[in-house]
Amino acid sequence: MTTLFLIHGRGQHTAPGVPAGQVAEHAEAIRRRWLHALNTGLHDAGRPAIPDAAPVLFPFYGNAFRDAVAEREGSGPGPDLARWSTGQPLPADVQAVCEVKAGLIHDVTELLRFDPDSASLHPSTRHPESVHPESLHPAVGEPTARGLPAGVGRPWWELDELLRVPWLRAALQFLAERAGVSARVIEEYFTDVAYYLGCAEVRQTVLAIVERALADVPMGEPVVVAGHSLGSVVAYDALIRGAQGRSIALVATTGSPLGLPVVQRHLLGGAGDGPVPVPAVVPARSGAWVNGYDVRDVVAILNPLGPRLEQAAAAQVRDVRVGSGDEPHAVIGYLENAAVAEPIGHAVVSGSRAVP
Repeated sequence: MTTLFLIHGRGQHTAPGVPAGQVAEHAEAIRRRWLHALNTGLHDAGRPAIPDAAPVLFPFYGNAFRDAVAEREGSGPGPDLARWSTGQPLPADVQAVCEVKAGLIHDVTELLRFDPDSASLHPSTRHPESVHPESLHPAVGEPTARGLPAGVGRPWWELDELLRVPWLRAALQFLAERAGVSARVIEEYFTDVAYYLGCAEVRQTVLAIVERALADVPMGEPVVVAGHSLGSVVAYDALIRGAQGRSIALVATTGSPLGLPVVQRHLLGGAGDGPVPVPAVVPARSGAWVNGYDVRDVVAILNPLGPRLEQAAAAQVRDVRVGSGDEPHAVIGYLENAAVAEPIGHAVVSGSRAVP
């Protein structure tokens, strides 16, 4: 029997102090929502639902992640970029988190052609719906509004010191308008991703939970791994480190930031500035990894993903462009899409990839 292994993203924790039994109920409710959305997509694809007998694992790390971050922030300064950008001394782990967080903001704003000189004047910054979706995904090297190639502009932390904090505030607001959320939510997302990638203890906390769940799958039985948002980054690391010897039937990612240079540099398989390889446990065949992205999803800004990974076979990564409704980053919209759901459902039933 093929196991469906679902890895959630950030922000899934409960309120502090919730009893363990209620935490388990909370995690189960999320797992059921994912399955319901996936079965909706399978219905639209004309495919059968995930069988009731199929094992579906949902390693819940939300509270452990929250607590690991809180422990570090309770013992010293947090990843305050305004302070970091002035060169003030920070603990090594906080410094590392700040570097990742700063890099995330740099990569995404460059790709979105953020121009601080015209941010308050250009109508599209006030009305994100007026931006053509294709403009959110410039090709590598394509000129941005500042005349600089996407992804290689001057980092904001190299600006004059008096300009850094105003630039940062304007950039977060710019991203918030495009995502349809508050600047606080955008910064919290970047902070959480930065903690995972920049703090070894936080990453280990998350991976230990995921790898313990994976160890419950009998060796030799096929596994379909599906990760959303930060969960796609966790999935990549787990496939690099904890899935050796496993039979991986399919990898599915949605709303993934895996294409961003700063993310790739900090993955377990990352090295230097080149693209990271598809994990060796992923079958070297066409369509062994399906990646769903919405061009309006700020988190998944650097997509399609396939061209930004070293693939072991032609079209090993199959990118699927979807429209996820009013919330372009929400996992539900991705899983309800027939083109994303169909290969997952097929792989669960057959233990092999769907034929494109």
